[in-house]
Amino acid sequence: MAPKNLLLLLVSLFPAVAFGQIKPIQLKFENGQIKSSFKSPDGEKAFILDAVMPSTYQSSNTQLISADSTGMVVKKHIKYFNNECDLTNTVKRTIYGLQWDIEITAKDTNSWNTPIETSLQWLHQDSALFWTTWADNQPDVKTDAWHDPFTPAHFRSLSLTYGGETHLSRNAFVIPIASTFFNNDNIGLSFLQSLNDTILDLEMYTTADGKIAYRHLNHRINSKYSIHILHQIVLHQADWRDGIAWMAKNYKAYFFPEESLVNTIAGCAAYSSYEGELDTAKYRKMAFSLNWKASLDFPYMGMFIPPVKNNDEKWLKYKQRGVQVGDGYATINGLNKYSEHLNQLGFHTISYFNVNEFGNGIVYPYKTTPVTDDSLWKNPNNFVYTRLKKAFLKPAGLLPDWDDRPVFSNWEDCIVLDPADSTYKSFLLNQARLHIQNIPASSGICIDRLDWMRFYNSNGDDQTSMVDRQKTQSLLLSWKNLMHPLSQIMHNAHKVIFCNPLDRRIDLMAHIDGIYDEFGYMASSLNLCAQMAFFKPIIAWTASKENLTPHPDAYFQRHLYLGAFLTAPYPGNDHTIQPDAWAEKYYLDYGPMLSAIKGREWLLAPHVVQITNGTAKANAFKVNGKIIIPVVLGGSAKTASVNIKLPSSELGAKSIKIRVLYPGETKWRSLKNTANAKTLKLNVPLKRGCALISIG
Repeated sequence: MAPKNLLLLLVSLFPAVAFGQIKPIQLKFENGQIKSSFKSPDGEKAFILDAVMPSTYQSSNTQLISADSTGMVVKKHIKYFNNECDLTNTVKRTIYGLQWDIEITAKDTNSWNTPIETSLQWLHQDSALFWTTWADNQPDVKTDAWHDPFTPAHFRSLSLTYGGETHLSRNAFVIPIASTFFNNDNIGLSFLQSLNDTILDLEMYTTADGKIAYRHLNHRINSKYSIHILHQIVLHQADWRDGIAWMAKNYKAYFFPEESLVNTIAGCAAYSSYEGELDTAKYRKMAFSLNWKASLDFPYMGMFIPPVKNNDEKWLKYKQRGVQVGDGYATINGLNKYSEHLNQLGFHTISYFNVNEFGNGIVYPYKTTPVTDDSLWKNPNNFVYTRLKKAFLKPAGLLPDWDDRPVFSNWEDCIVLDPADSTYKSFLLNQARLHIQNIPASSGICIDRLDWMRFYNSNGDDQTSMVDRQKTQSLLLSWKNLMHPLSQIMHNAHKVIFCNPLDRRIDLMAHIDGIYDEFGYMASSLNLCAQMAFFKPIIAWTASKENLTPHPDAYFQRHLYLGAFLTAPYPGNDHTIQPDAWAEKYYLDYGPMLSAIKGREWLLAPHVVQITNGTAKANAFKVNGKIIIPVVLGGSAKTASVNIKLPSSELGAKSIKIRVLYPGETKWRSLKNTANAKTLKLNVPLKRGCALISIG
């Protein structure tokens, strides 16, 4: 594409970026490096792209294979002990910036692995700011005080793990996007990792002098399979929304729900086994909508719908910590009648599901007892050791080859299985079919415990991963291979799939319709999960009324800001908030505001909303043809000055009505009627530091 045409396309895509003063990115091969640059009103911005394998010997003869006006190809030769490979960089100029393909090919059938580092180094980052999808810009601070995750920071030494090292990690990022902002020029540049690549373990680090690097771990190198890494470098405005909007548009499968019903059923929720009557009017006022039926109906973990002879045959429910629920028995008809009853009250249920944990009271070693096939399911030890032993997880590097013991979960002596095993995978898919067949009144499932996806199974071989020179099966890949057929089963029946994403990675969210975050009462977890749910509903766990203290208004307002629903104080809640008059008052106060964001999608237009005075924060959502703007955390301020820049495509009407809703109130108040304009400047009264603005 000719530079003139490329410039015209850039102007059409980014009209507010200095009105066409940003020139297309230039490329040149200089001193053995790939140098990129673009001109801006404040001068040239330049950076170096590089791909290396740390701790290996790299040939000093970095070769320029080809170069023209569209891009270049550069090759390095890598030696690692007796192993060798070629690392080829192909960088192309595009409408949005640059596409950077890295291909690693080996000539030997011998398998080996070493970290692969891909980096963008700014030559003069000056006053540039950095942002990624982190818990907040203070990941090294040991606190769970809430901070806005969308606040950038100056470049500094920083190390983050994709998904987090554990489900409690703050030093995590959830979408592989690393953005640099030059605010004086209103220019942003995002360094992205393609979500369509095979991503195993991934780290991100930055340095004070402007380096951004991804470190790709545990990829297997041999002549049979090459490794492909694709990065995109996108120019946009100096707002994180612009980079995320580009990513969501180009990787829709990971950002958008597949079943639109999810926005109908999502709202404040419960995790309860309670089957009694409800004060329905009260719960509607609290924006309650959904119960994730607590995991106490099955005979044991994983056997969610046992192969009973008929729908009225009873089985003994599992007794968590030895506690009996109700009469202690369940039937298929009973499960469906419960969901039907909740539907009649105007609420919904989703059923418990788990793809890694199995059985309860599992013992090792175990000698199976001969029983007939139709009775095998009744004893979890018999079933798992007879049918599913090949699915046992054996964490790479932790157990010797001869040791066949299972890995135990921390819940009631269940064990961990790998759904890459064909028998176990078939079992899980059949369980999904049985849910649809036997509990049609349920709206779908919620899959628990994605934290197991961090493991590598040395009992399997995915042809892709390698840990400590050992061929393995990544449970990340096991999940992805399972979710495609599982989602077809569920979504073809218009059933939703929620998950509890304790490994918080956007590439695990394909086929997932909504998030129920078990650690949502922690500020870091809420922030991380919310950034995977720009176009999906998120429900955040509230463990107890103490989570609301010491500032209940701030607790609810940060959920409004992030577009997140809460766990409601509901009878029988399992390790979540119980009914309590003091707590319920706040749920009732904020219930109408939470109901108003039902079905919201984030409005990811650059600079869409800004507070020009005070400490309040504002966000913007699209909800049922209206724009909803929560203004929150204003403290004792009586008003907030709000500037709103709406894309012309969002509100076509010539005149618009602007209304506000406050905590503790149920009726919207008229703020003003005005002609539609590119920029709206509002002086909004606040109550309890908060207002919800409706434009439409």
